[in-house]
Amino acid sequence: MFTEPMLRQHPALIRAFTGIPAEAFWEMLEKMEAQFSDYETGRHMRDGRQRSVGGGRKFGQPLALRTVAVLVYLRLHIPQQAVALMFGLAQCDISRDLRRLLPLITAILPCPVIWEMAAGSEAPDELVVPSSGELPGGRVLIDATEQRVSRPGKDNATRKGYFSGKKKAFTLKTQVVADDDIDILAISVCVPGAVHDKKLSDSLATVARLPDGCEALADKGYQGMARQVGLVAIHNPETGLELLIPRLTVCTPFKKVADQELTEQQQAFNSRLGAVRVRVEHGIGWVKNWAIMANRFRCSHLIYTPIMQTVCGLVNAQTQRWQMAHFAYCA
Repeated sequence: MFTEPMLRQHPALIRAFTGIPAEAFWEMLEKMEAQFSDYETGRHMRDGRQRSVGGGRKFGQPLALRTVAVLVYLRLHIPQQAVALMFGLAQCDISRDLRRLLPLITAILPCPVIWEMAAGSEAPDELVVPSSGELPGGRVLIDATEQRVSRPGKDNATRKGYFSGKKKAFTLKTQVVADDDIDILAISVCVPGAVHDKKLSDSLATVARLPDGCEALADKGYQGMARQVGLVAIHNPETGLELLIPRLTVCTPFKKVADQELTEQQQAFNSRLGAVRVRVEHGIGWVKNWAIMANRFRCSHLIYTPIMQTVCGLVNAQTQRWQMAHFAYCA
């Protein structure tokens, strides 16, 4: 059974079981401990809580072991009972901490924002993607990812909604928005896998959420998104006239029409677009280094999006460490 002194004495254990450098983990834990008291007070006093403040089961292990146990479960996705035995916990402790600690972990990580379904085509009051001037390269990369889940429900209509024709399995789908530095900026709430990528994008009002002047790159599943871009008026000081130009630029690959081949120019455009857009694929691939996002998802669908957000935050933190190391090496 692992203990906190053992983990501090053998830092390689943390890297081996979580994929996080030991120094980064202890720095993260220090930030969690600084917020833990206020976080617990807020959790105990939340609306709808039935128990009095201070009520409920007390935890027998320190925050460090509980946090490592949650991260090990996310990284390895082995049975919760096996993780619990490693850290002197019970299986119910792992299940409970997935819900209790994820918001605290998310608060100290560079996590992406979560896009809820939009009521209409209008963007929310606040844009959750930085302005085009703050975006590396002035562009965003959009893609969707699917993860297999157990066969849901007892009726065929429910199962049909989750069955992905692309994956030939029951899945959950999430839209991912990243930038040129492979920082994941936003993710959508998960939806059943049968939902098409473009339909999910429309439901999220993706185009309306993007900042003016940016360039959005997407794959063939987002054909038609460019037609959703609105126009803005700009004033020409030389002529005194107002011109209407697209608010932003959307680029998707050319799609081959039946009985027609793509021209050399179209093929070259698709190749250049794919060479840039592959960065969001790399980001999704790094997310799936965490086994809970790669294998069949066994937990409740209600915590799928919080888990995805947490893992994306861990990936963003790793990306930032790589970027800092690169800059230090090149300096």
